[in-house]
Order: sequence, then C-alpha cells, then structure tokens
Amino acid sequence: MKTRKFIFTHAVVFAAGAVLASMAYRPAAKQREEEAAAAGRHSLNGAGEMTGADDRATARDRRASQNPKSRTNGAPAQRMADIVRLGDPLERQSALMDLLGRLGPGEFAAVADQYRSMDHFGGSQGEYDLILRSWAKADPLGALAYAGQQPDNWRDTSLILASWAGNDTAAAERWALDHHQGEGANPYLAAVIRGVAAYDIAHASQLAQTMPSSHERGDAVDAITRALFMKGVDAAMDFPNSIQDPKLRAGFVEAIANRLAGKDPDQAATWLAASGDAEGQARAARGVAQALAKTDTASAAQWLRKLQPEAQAEAARGIIPIMSSTDIAGTASWASSLAGIPNYDQVVEEFVWSCDYRAPEQSAAWIQGVADPEQRRHLYYSMLGEWAKRDAGAVKTWVSNNAVPPDVLRRFTR
Repeated sequence: MKTRKFIFTHAVVFAAGAVLASMAYRPAAKQREEEAAAAGRHSLNGAGEMTGADDRATARDRRASQNPKSRTNGAPAQRMADIVRLGDPLERQSALMDLLGRLGPGEFAAVADQYRSMDHFGGSQGEYDLILRSWAKADPLGALAYAGQQPDNWRDTSLILASWAGNDTAAAERWALDHHQGEGANPYLAAVIRGVAAYDIAHASQLAQTMPSSHERGDAVDAITRALFMKGVDAAMDFPNSIQDPKLRAGFVEAIANRLAGKDPDQAATWLAASGDAEGQARAARGVAQALAKTDTASAAQWLRKLQPEAQAEAARGIIPIMSSTDIAGTASWASSLAGIPNYDQVVEEFVWSCDYRAPEQSAAWIQGVADPEQRRHLYYSMLGEWAKRDAGAVKTWVSNNAVPPDVLRRFTR
C-alpha cells in the first residue's frame, strides 16, 4: 500500500513537471504569436481609441490625397471638376476658395462653364455664387458679359453688380445707369445699393431716394435696413428721421418695425406707436400687431388704440386671426367696437375669413357689414363659393333664409 502510494505521488509530480517544462520550452514563434494576440486584445480592451485614431488618420490621409487644394498641376477647369466631386461640403468649399484665389481674370469663364456642366451633391447655388462674386472682384465687366449670355440671368447679374459695388461704387453705379432702359425703376441700381449698404449707408439711402416707389426700391430699403441693424437697434430706430421723402420714410418705418418685431415685439410696438409717421404706422401696424397678439391678444388690442386712426384697421387685421382662433364670439364683439375707424371694411373682411371654416353661418352674416357695395358683392361670391365646395346644401339654405343681394341668391340657389 505504501509503495503504491509513493509511486502515485511521484507520478503526479512528474506530470506537473512535464507541464511546466513544456511551458518553459514553447517554440519562440508560438510565444511571439500569442504575445501579439494579447497585445491586440489589450488595444481593443484598454486602448481602443488608438485604433480609432489610426483609422481617422488614414481617412484624413485619403481625403488629403484626393483634395484638389493640395494639387498644383492641372488647368483650372480640371481642378474645378475635381473639387465638385469632393463629398465633404467643408473640404469642397475650402478647395473652391483656394482655387478662386489663384485664378486670373481670363480663367473664370472656363471654371464657371465647368461648374455649370456638372452634377452636384447639393447646395450648388451658394458655391456658384462664390464663383461669380470672386469673378466680379477680378473682372466685373467680364463677369457681367458672361451672366448676360446665360438663361434667367437677372439674379446672377444682380449678384455681380452688388459685389462690384462693394469694391468700386462709382463704376458699378455708372454701369447701372448706362444699361437701364425704360421708364420704370432701375433694377440695376437696386443691386448696386445692396452692395453699397454694407459700407456706406448714407450713400445707399441717397441712391434709394432717386428711385420711384416700386418693388425695386423696396429691395433697396430692405438692404439698407439690414445694414442699419448691423450698427445696432438704436441706429435703426433713429434712421427714418433722416429721410425727407414721405413714402420712402414710411417704407423704412415698415421695414424697421417688422424686423424689430421679430426680435422684440414690445419694443417694436412702443417705437411704432411713438412714431409720428401715419403712413409708416399704417404699413407696419399689421405685422407688429400680429407679433404682439401671439403673446397676448388683450395687450395687442389695447395697443391698437395708441395708433393713428389710419393704422388701426391694419393692426386689427393682424390681431383678428389669432384672437378668433380661441374665441370667435369675443373677437366679433371686439371687432364691432372698432366700427367707424378708417378702412373698417378691411376689419370686417378679416373677420369673415378668420372663421369661415369653423363658423360659416356667422362668417357669412358679417358680410353685410361691408359698406362698399362692390367689395361686399365680391366677398359674398368668394366666401359663399368656398363654403359651397364643402356643403352646397348648407349654402343654399343660408342664402334662402337671409337678406342677400338678388344676384347672390340666384347664384347659390339655382
């Protein structure tokens, strides 16, 4: 028994020693393989960010090798083609700006042609605008000649003129005056004003005063107003006092009040009410009233009374749709209290359209409150016509039971 036990014990020790020996004498290649595997596991478990950094570095290297900004060879048109194919918008714009900064005046046309001929990932108008703006600084006459040869060229021409005016106002102004034909407002001059306003508000406003009342002058007023707000709200609010032309001054009051209302409705309302410009108030009242009513319709309704009588109807038009969205009866009562103000027919029409879907019977009944016969007739036809599309039977019943003009009765009961 003792002998067998002794032999067993030594056998166990021998086996253990063999295992240790095998571990100690593993082939070096196998050991290196396992160490490499262990290192890989360590990098995944404890330092995976290093692998991610390597991947990002590889991606950057790949993009850099594809980036036309790093290339010095090739014609500008070919470089433009390479730039358009870049998928990253930031890299594409950076490469485009680099290319544009290197072009000579005679090279822009080929670059523009190449850009226009290719498909784009998106946002292509802004990139094309950069080409035209850069061209306008290097060779404005060449850029204008190119734009004039393209279909729907007015937008491009306007952009080039504005960019040119920022560099050489006198030259751009002369071109605008020399190339305008006809008796209407000069659209080229409006483009010049957009370019000048950022640098010289006084001269931009002088040019605007030479233009007749028109959509083009409205564009000029908008550009000057944007430049004024870049100088600060106080500068914008003080500016209309410097304008002698009543209509132009009213245009500035409207543009400034509407822009201010988007930032601070209360400040816009206080400023507009304090303005002594009746026409300016009338043009701006609706937008400011709407901005106020979105916060508090009761306050907006009280503010309306601070305006010149000529502006109150327009203010009411801004308030009524918001007020009636929650209280039709209350809105009807408030609108009735405004009877007698100038242009009250506009208030009535606003109320009619504000509830024509939710309370068509009440809406139709209000039409008789329109004083102008032609406006009243038109409103009957348009409002009842829309209602009839939804429920012709209800309209027939309503006109049969209410006092309406004979032609309206015939139209909706036949």
